[in-house]
Amino acid sequence: MSLEFRDERTPCSSRFQDVYFSASSGIDESRYVYLEGSGFAHHLPSPGSSTIVAEIGFGTGLNFLLTLSEWRRKSVPGSRLIYISFEKHPVIKSDLERLFSSYPELKEESSELLSRYPILVPGVHPLRFPGGVELHLALGEAGELIRKLDFKADFWYWDGFSPKQNPDAFSEDLFHSVALNSKSGARGATFTSAGWVRRGLEGAGFSLEKRKGFGKKRECVSGVLSSPPSPAPESDPWFSRETLRILEPGSRIAILGAGLSGSAIARALSERGFEVSVFDPNGAGTRTSGNPLGLFNVQLSKVPNPVSRFAQLSLACLLREIEALRIPNHRGILRTDLHDADALRANEYPEDFFIPGSEGTEFPLCGVLSPPELCLERLNHPGIRLHLLGIRAVERSPRGWVLRFDSGEASEPFDHVIHALGAETKIPSSRNFESRLHELLPIRPIRGQILLVRPDARSREVSSTLVEEGYATPSLPALTDGGHHLIGATYQAKEVAADQEILDQQSLIEHARKWGPFQDLSLEKVEGVRVGYRASTPDKLPLIGPLTDPAFLENNYRSALRGARGIPLPALEASPGEWVFSGMGSRGITYSSLGAEILASLMAGTPIPLESDLLPHLHPSRFFIRNLRKPGLK
Repeated sequence: MSLEFRDERTPCSSRFQDVYFSASSGIDESRYVYLEGSGFAHHLPSPGSSTIVAEIGFGTGLNFLLTLSEWRRKSVPGSRLIYISFEKHPVIKSDLERLFSSYPELKEESSELLSRYPILVPGVHPLRFPGGVELHLALGEAGELIRKLDFKADFWYWDGFSPKQNPDAFSEDLFHSVALNSKSGARGATFTSAGWVRRGLEGAGFSLEKRKGFGKKRECVSGVLSSPPSPAPESDPWFSRETLRILEPGSRIAILGAGLSGSAIARALSERGFEVSVFDPNGAGTRTSGNPLGLFNVQLSKVPNPVSRFAQLSLACLLREIEALRIPNHRGILRTDLHDADALRANEYPEDFFIPGSEGTEFPLCGVLSPPELCLERLNHPGIRLHLLGIRAVERSPRGWVLRFDSGEASEPFDHVIHALGAETKIPSSRNFESRLHELLPIRPIRGQILLVRPDARSREVSSTLVEEGYATPSLPALTDGGHHLIGATYQAKEVAADQEILDQQSLIEHARKWGPFQDLSLEKVEGVRVGYRASTPDKLPLIGPLTDPAFLENNYRSALRGARGIPLPALEASPGEWVFSGMGSRGITYSSLGAEILASLMAGTPIPLESDLLPHLHPSRFFIRNLRKPGLK
């Protein structure tokens, strides 16, 4: 949504015919109404604690910026702030840049927000800030999204425009959802004292107190949750977090694999203050993660589905990460197979994200980068140690998980182990359900081949990566030795022929010739061939979460999954401290960033930055659960 300006310091909304805040007193009013009214201004965090602030109406982000500043003034080592904000009509970045250029008193915090501001697509966007601060910016209808997020807030800001102009932000149903997502004793504040708003909050269980309004306003309201509503029974205990082993300060963490998934989760955990050990005998960014270039691109469907929704949020998360880590990349993808923008609009991509044209659709923010460079930079953190050691087995002992190295030596026990080995994922252990566990992880190695091609005068004119059935990158001397074009990529799940490499070279060249600059491409120009194996799953979504014993799932949930009712169901029993992050297929670059945020949140026991209806599509046990639902199975 675009802002209107009464002057450079007074943002307005034409939709709601109201100002976001006033130039003369907006900052002081927000501090008084929300930070002081909710009690956050007087909250003193303790070491190792997590404080959750939630907000209805992100607007320009003013409340968040003030909360961020206040938190940094009084936070202590190891404390974390998670700020969850809901916004149906997000403000475009260029208008925020214009607004905050007139607020030098907010320069530091607003610059940090603007550098992380996401593509405005629906869903939850996790934005990480220095000092142990996370902003989960939830874009969409608050009444729908709040029911899809698993969190319990300590403080609430009930913001929004005038209740008369924006009644949806103050509805009884929304306040009931607010109460369900609050800790007992949670406090909140709002600028309005309208009677129907107060009655809605009281009906949800809040005890209210009127306060003197700010400036010329007569009253505002603060409240405390004195009568929490009873939570609804958990509908899917087979995906419960209740019994998961959670990270504690000083937890020893082992990550098996230093590719895209292993490096991503290592970085996500280390930036949360944990120290991790990464094991990979081949080093960082090898195997399929060692391709010289890889795409970050859109994944479309005619209507949003779990794959397209996860891919969309993943791309937004990756774009923030490569900016934060300053990963060298080349932007610009031309989809020559996409001439109708209806699918993009159906998936709610903003109009400034794509440029339709006669040759296809251009995506200025998508492009290519070096996967090894991304892996190396992710691992460049003082909390990460990379060990060039191969793992023969992972054994469970009374003191934790012991790694048995190829040399035969054993490690000290780890509290947590993460399997992130891609297509080579194996779960070697001494457990008696090892063979069944492999059925739970239907990871298929998918062969992929790429070509490095010598450029000529005509192909050097290509400026965007061309994508259709395959892809062809520009000549990029800054990203590849010799400035080769990269032509890719094959996708083979079946057995390959003895001369598959030659067959694939011919196939890739044939596909590339459909683009004019590559019409003269021939085998003579091929100067390099690389083959890798991607870890893929049947539904094209990754495996992110805890490992579980299939026998437990079958013994406890089979009857319920076949339709039986009235059976008491226990929470999921997971292998304590054992996790998997794999199965990203050909979208490892795009999926790895958000996937790591999700897994790190699961492990830390903090709110997950993803809607609850998408989480079952990522859980490692989902395929076994789906099989148990089939009535014909015995």
